[in-house]
Amino acid sequence: MTALLALVPCTSAAGAPADRANDPQPHRGGAAITTTVSSTLFDCTAGFAVRRVEDGKRAMVTAGHCSDAQKNVPVVSGEFTYGSVARAFFDDGSDAGLITGTPTKPQVYAPTIWTDGGPPGEPVARRVLGKSDAPVVGQKVCVSGKVTKLLCDVEVFSLSEGKECEEKPQPRRCTFGLAIGVKEHTVVSQPADSGAPVFVPVDKVVDGHQVHGAVIIGMLVAGGPRV
Repeated sequence: MTALLALVPCTSAAGAPADRANDPQPHRGGAAITTTVSSTLFDCTAGFAVRRVEDGKRAMVTAGHCSDAQKNVPVVSGEFTYGSVARAFFDDGSDAGLITGTPTKPQVYAPTIWTDGGPPGEPVARRVLGKSDAPVVGQKVCVSGKVTKLLCDVEVFSLSEGKECEEKPQPRRCTFGLAIGVKEHTVVSQPADSGAPVFVPVDKVVDGHQVHGAVIIGMLVAGGPRV
């Protein structure tokens, strides 16, 4: 979280516009990502960068069901290699995965998240300034996913009553004890938003510069009128 990145559109080496759907290195959270498992495509959203305990290097989180909870699955964002799923869980207590580079394809992950698609004047991306230990009932948060883009004023409704189950026939895997967020008359997320960062925007001055920041609250794992 030490690098202050320019939060402006850029262009990839291949000439295509670099954005949420086509995310080059250093990769941002909120990017559109795709995995392929046994010829099945999974479209999802990257979450936010974390530090790996074993070596201190950055990696990126997403939902575990985005790789069908399998490891060593390649991840791409548009035309770019985004990494490989190093760990993945989809069970009673967790739906989470970790994306890293590999020795042959090292990747760099930035402490920023895409926030394009929001209201006029919203920055293209926000710098992650920290994290919250837990959400609070009644708290207003933002979600930034591949399909829904930026959506704010989502209210935390419950901290543990949420349940997510896969759609395939029995036996189905489910994750319990999830927080629920709602926004009146609004579908909070769509398929492919899974893994998106949930955060509170924070604008502040850092080292004399105005920074569009974000405090991470968590990660979206399922969508609908309530998530």
